[in-house]
Amino acid sequence: MKSILKGLGSVAIAGALATTAMAQTPTPTPAPTDSKQVQDMKKQLQDQGISVNYVETAQKGITLSGYVDTSYTYQFAGAGEYATSTKAALRQFDTYNNNFNVNAVKIALQKALPDKNEWAAGFRIDTIYGSDAKYLSDKTFPSTSLALEQAYVNFRAPVGNGIDFQFGKFVTLLGYEVIESPSNPNFSRGLLFTNAIPLTHTGLLAAYKVNSTFDFKFGIVDGWNNSQSTSPSELGYSDKTSFGKCLTGQFNLNSAGGNANIAQSFVYSPEGEPGVVGVDNGPVAVYDIWGNWKPLFLKDQNWTLGFNVDFGYNGASGVPAGGVPVGFTAPNDIYHDSNTWYGVALYSLYQFKSDDWKWLSVAGRAEYLHSDAAYLPKYGVPGLDTTASGTIVPWGSQDDYSYTATANFAIWDNLLTRVEYRFDDLHGGAQGTTGKADIQHEISLNAVYSF
Repeated sequence: MKSILKGLGSVAIAGALATTAMAQTPTPTPAPTDSKQVQDMKKQLQDQGISVNYVETAQKGITLSGYVDTSYTYQFAGAGEYATSTKAALRQFDTYNNNFNVNAVKIALQKALPDKNEWAAGFRIDTIYGSDAKYLSDKTFPSTSLALEQAYVNFRAPVGNGIDFQFGKFVTLLGYEVIESPSNPNFSRGLLFTNAIPLTHTGLLAAYKVNSTFDFKFGIVDGWNNSQSTSPSELGYSDKTSFGKCLTGQFNLNSAGGNANIAQSFVYSPEGEPGVVGVDNGPVAVYDIWGNWKPLFLKDQNWTLGFNVDFGYNGASGVPAGGVPVGFTAPNDIYHDSNTWYGVALYSLYQFKSDDWKWLSVAGRAEYLHSDAAYLPKYGVPGLDTTASGTIVPWGSQDDYSYTATANFAIWDNLLTRVEYRFDDLHGGAQGTTGKADIQHEISLNAVYSF
């Protein structure tokens, strides 16, 4: 049977995955030492029967790990149409049509903090080479085929159960999904991950684990996906100060039985996010909540359900006074309008546990994402439109729907393979019209080798 499956797997590339890890550590314990991606990947690969044997370097305690992520993507009814400038950029990481892709060659070097609650220090560096890297660029590290995903030093102060700090560049606290492909329930990243939240921050983050039930984090960072802050006052907003920073935090609640958790996170930029959320001059905030649940009444806990909800607000998504485009005579409030976006995603993963079927798991995702009309919306088509009466208004709001089904096979050691079908339906258009709908189908074949 296994030899037959290997032959089939080489034709229909598919993958193994699991869901976000939920650690169960006795109290008292130090705060978590690894990033969300690291914890997820370790647990998920092990759940799929994939061994995680990180290489220890010549210097004791420093480990080397990573993966090689490759794929083939084919998009029906449009060659990458969801990633063009004229349509909503609904996709990241899987934007190519009829293409073989080297998505990522990831290398991570880490010295983790010890389990013992004591004065200690370490570091982590994550680099990504390949097509995924261009989506991880920022002001300090421009868009290239090589990206610095994370680079931070971490240290612990043994106060209470231990306060852990990360100082440098690290991944965001928001979102059910993560940058690392093998840590997600599906190969393609969802609408919320791509459009509703940031990916990385640079700054200082503190984490404290109260007990096995509660833990929280709080930090001050340069902003969204930026390693160099830019305050609105530097861009000509005379009514703004030069704070130019963003606040972020998370509160996580684990169930007593360890089979469920809910994480609530936020980012808040008092002076906006110039160049990230339009060319704005108002406050920007996002509230994010996600959770997992493994029903205990099912034998072997084969089924995992997850959800993610995001609500974002941009206080002024237009351009500053004096910067109104030449040729437009609309009132200034059009260029200083607020913008709101929100969405929900539902996840399901079933892992077969019997000896004959333990190599198979199936995952599904359903999403909805909305963005209000604005001159420079968080995502979607920017600009102005003219109604039938001749009134100049921002482009219409957009509603996006996406459905994804993924089949996952764990056949070879350390190799994750998967095949995926995704359907996207974008509704949006000019004011005063019935709007238009863009539909796209995608088939993806994916193989990831982790080490």
